[in-house]
Amino acid sequence: MKNKDNNKKDKLNIKTTKRARIKAEIEEKKQHKRLKKVLRIFAIVFIISIIIFVFQVRKMKRLVTSVLKLENSVVVDSEGNEISKLGTERKFEKIEIDKIPENLKNAYIAIEDKRFYSHHGVDIKRTGGAVITYITHLGSSDFGGSSITQQFVKNVTGDNESSITRKVQEWFRAWQVEAFMSKEDILEGYFNIIYVGPNVYGVQSGAKYYFNKDVSELSLAECSFLAGLNHSPYSYNPFNEKDNSERIENRCKIVLKQMNEQGFITEEEYKNAVSEVENGLNFEKGDVQSGSDTEVFSYHTDALINEIIDDISNKESISKKFAQNYLYFSGFKVYSTQDNKIQEIMEKEFQKGRYIMNSTKDSDSTTQAAMVIIEPVSGYVIGCTGGLGEKTTSRSYNRATQAKRQTGSAGKPIAVLAPALIKKIITPASIYVDEETTFDDGKPGGYTPTDYNGFQGKMSVRRAVESSQNVPFVKIMEQVKPSESIKFMRTVGITSLTDVDDNLNLALGGLDKGISPLEMAGAYNTISNDGEYVEPTFYSKIEKSDGSLLFESEQKRQKVFSKQVAFLLKSLLKQPVEGNNGTAVYCKIPNIDVAAKTGTTNENYDRWLCGFTNYYTAVTWYGYDMNERITYSGNNPAGVIWSQVMKEVHNGLSASEFEKPEGISELAVCSDTGELATPECSNTYTEYFANDNIPRNCSVHGNE
Repeated sequence: MKNKDNNKKDKLNIKTTKRARIKAEIEEKKQHKRLKKVLRIFAIVFIISIIIFVFQVRKMKRLVTSVLKLENSVVVDSEGNEISKLGTERKFEKIEIDKIPENLKNAYIAIEDKRFYSHHGVDIKRTGGAVITYITHLGSSDFGGSSITQQFVKNVTGDNESSITRKVQEWFRAWQVEAFMSKEDILEGYFNIIYVGPNVYGVQSGAKYYFNKDVSELSLAECSFLAGLNHSPYSYNPFNEKDNSERIENRCKIVLKQMNEQGFITEEEYKNAVSEVENGLNFEKGDVQSGSDTEVFSYHTDALINEIIDDISNKESISKKFAQNYLYFSGFKVYSTQDNKIQEIMEKEFQKGRYIMNSTKDSDSTTQAAMVIIEPVSGYVIGCTGGLGEKTTSRSYNRATQAKRQTGSAGKPIAVLAPALIKKIITPASIYVDEETTFDDGKPGGYTPTDYNGFQGKMSVRRAVESSQNVPFVKIMEQVKPSESIKFMRTVGITSLTDVDDNLNLALGGLDKGISPLEMAGAYNTISNDGEYVEPTFYSKIEKSDGSLLFESEQKRQKVFSKQVAFLLKSLLKQPVEGNNGTAVYCKIPNIDVAAKTGTTNENYDRWLCGFTNYYTAVTWYGYDMNERITYSGNNPAGVIWSQVMKEVHNGLSASEFEKPEGISELAVCSDTGELATPECSNTYTEYFANDNIPRNCSVHGNE
């Protein structure tokens, strides 16, 4: 029995062992497959990483090489005449590496990066020490530890904010630079772009600024001074009012000691140089101005620079500071849309003292204004001013592009009229009663708008536009719905609207943040351009120094509404200029159709005039930077400026009328109902209608 039992056990053990072996083999195959999968994923990730790194290196090479041309880019106007040179505030003179003395090279290396020739962009030992210091100081340290390559990257990109994210990015960029630049090329770029004094860049300019001599003529002691400056150029500037001689002497000795200890100079050279330093270096300020004197750009050029920097930053995925250096020093030719004659007309008008009034709240403040003029079809901004009086600085606050103001009634055409006509909610003849009305806006007490001209009773949309009555527009907004109005306004380039604006007050321009004059001009230009929105631009294209195209301005274009709706809006907006009760009658231009809308905000804080002809679209804003009541006597000051500029701009141009497109009918209307007149209607006039939105026959004086 025992033998039989043992045989059974043996057979069972054999089967169990076989199953275990098979199971183990299966598991081994699974593990092998998993390993192969992991290795395959790792290989893919590695290959992708290499591709990304190569791509980034190539991009970095292109950008850095371009900046290192150190050629000021120029801006030309719409006729190709040079109007600005960029980056002239920097004083620099480019020099080749073989003309830089060895003592100066060695001085910088000794004090800034003694392992420069042995590392690959980042000095691991020095960086490790800086990281430990940063951690032990709980992030209060400035991090430090930058190699010459890192400093070079920082100077090229302009990215110098102190953050660990920026520092890590700097490390990767330093490695990228070392992948395509030799050590000597890095030194040459570094010595040409490094900051050495007040608006002074590069060692050649530094030698001239501090010693009035060529860099090749510097003594060892003078080289130690220039290299030592990098620690704090202001603190070691010998021309400051504060006596920095003791600091300068100590710093020079530190540099010379490092050079001696690292074997760059002999003991005798060290002692002689120290003696020269102790006796006092012979400082002599020289002229290092490069190119033309620093110029004051027009507001138009200011806006152009900002637009291009944004475009470059987005296209290249780089910081705005890096984009600015790329724009300024790559020798580009920038084609501005500025029309010099029109820009001069605007600037001349904005410098007139009649518009400048002192603030009653701030003795240093005065009234301000802004104006934008656009060519309708192209969307080119041909003129732009962002402040009253003489412009004294470049890239100063530009109210034309940067200020967001409440629009008042100037917003009615784009917030109310356009969407209502598109949705066929109204015609120009639609009747609304202008009377005190409380609207349900979801708040206690409701919303009760006022009319500055008093309530006028029953009136057509055309009549409401003429004298800018408020209640009819709020009633139309109630039909359109504020949320739908916001959607429409965004299609014509208004970007500053928020969820807070989703209320009936949107009809009267009461906004959360406001709208800039530039965006208002773009929106009005959509009407002038027969319903096609074209994103305004301050430049058309940029060419490289060899004449090849870098890129063109990429304007958004969108057909927003029909030519028929555009014509009806043009017709309605002629009313404030030509009507008996018009608010902009002073804006008439002989023999040229003018469409315009005024705007006044609560407490008279903001005044607007937005309008256009077939030739140009123009928007003007007037007010104080900080809300304050405007007490300008006479007509709307924004309208006065608009009128003065536009009349001169149109001087000598041919007569021009708004052209009626196909699909528009001119029909008799009953004044009482806004419906088509019947023989029984006694009070009639002629009105324009889109053929797909013609009202019914008068329901009061005739059959429906």
